[in-house]
Order: sequence, then structure tokens, then C-alpha cells
Amino acid sequence: MPPSAKLTFYTAIVCPYAQRAAIALKEVGAEYEKVEIDLQNKPSWYKDINPETKVPALTVDKTSIAESLVLVELIHDLFPEKKKRPKLLTLTDCLCRLLPDDAVKRAQIRFFVEFWATKVSSSQFKLLQTRNNKEARQATYSEINNALKRINELLLEQASEGPYFLGSEYSIADINVAPFVYRFQLLVNTFLKDEGELQYNEYPRLKQFIEGVVERDSFKATIAPNELLESSFNKFIARIEAAAKN
Repeated sequence: MPPSAKLTFYTAIVCPYAQRAAIALKEVGAEYEKVEIDLQNKPSWYKDINPETKVPALTVDKTSIAESLVLVELIHDLFPEKKKRPKLLTLTDCLCRLLPDDAVKRAQIRFFVEFWATKVSSSQFKLLQTRNNKEARQATYSEINNALKRINELLLEQASEGPYFLGSEYSIADINVAPFVYRFQLLVNTFLKDEGELQYNEYPRLKQFIEGVVERDSFKATIAPNELLESSFNKFIARIEAAAKN
């Protein structure tokens, strides 16, 4: 990226999609201006940045780009100097290559992210809709646990040990899944009080991955406080109830 290029990051701290981009920016050590968007009262000018008015969005000089998966890869590409790991630094000290050169590895990363989104994250809405009926949630938990078994297999295909998708190397796979891992655990264990329903502990590689991605410094620096996340769950429930009345 040209040294003079200016980055402006439009985000909302409660949004998991925005957190993806926030983590990537931390990982590459980018300097940028951050603009917090109130999702309940979006400023009228924001449609000039992103006509869909969603977060995140990133302006590079005068060009604005949106959609979290696109932005994470864009950030990776904007900072090619961060891709090579310094030999004298430890793994935890260095800025890692977020997307491997190997085409197959890149495809596996994208498949993993898509699998988590469609098989696990999408179930969050089912759980919120049946928040008052634990028996009704059991079928959803069964589906999720089947998905977790497959996710564990995908992790083992990459490495026998973690803490990340590729093993010891941190990548876009971890960035794109971590915000949803954390929120899903918060939803199930704290908000719905269904701790023990998800079979993480049956799969040591999966358990290591879940612990690893949320303990990363870039994740901890960008995650919203639990009370804000729980408030977002309540707002979603209110929208469900309002829609049901119409």
C-alpha cells in the first residue's frame, strides 16, 4: 500500500462482521481512522460510503469497499510487507501471513469459513426464536453437534494440534470465524443458560481451536463487552416479537 494512502474504517463494536475487519487491521499493524456507526441510528451521510449502509466498510483514500470477507482479504493484500515472518521473532510476537500462497490451502480456508457460517452461526437465530422452549432447542443442538464433529475433522486435516486452523499459523480462517465462535458461546452458555449442550470437549482439536482464536491479542482488543453483546441479543428478540405481531 502506498505510504500516503489514508484508511478510514467504519465499524460498530457489537457487529461480528465488523470485528473480522478490525482483527485483520490489528494483525497487519495498520494505521487508520475509526468511525463508529450507530446501527440503530445510522447517519444519513453513511449511504455515501456504503449504499447498503451496513458495516464494516473501509475507505482507501477516496475509494470505499464493503463486506467483511472482502475487507479481510483486502487488508491482507494492502500490507504485503507484513506477509513475511521475521526470523528473529517468536510466533506470538510476529505479524503472520494471513492467507497462504498455496491455492489449495486458500480454498480450504474459504470452505472452513463458509461451513462454520452455514452450519453453526446460522443456528443462532433458531436458538433465539426458541429461547423459551428448551425442548425445541434440542433438535438445533443436535444439528450443531453434528457440524462440530465435521469441523473437528476439517481441523485435523490441517494439523493434529492447534491452536489455529492451520495449526501454529494464524490465518484468515481464524479471523473470520473467531467473532462468531465467541458470540455463539456467549449465547448458549450465558444468555440461554444451556451450558453443556455443545460437545466441544469431545474434540480436543476443536476445543483447542476455540480457545486459541478468542485468546489472540487482536481478538481481545476488538471484542465488545459482554453486556453490549447480550443487549444485541435482546434487540434481535424484540425484532422477532414485533414481526410476529404484524
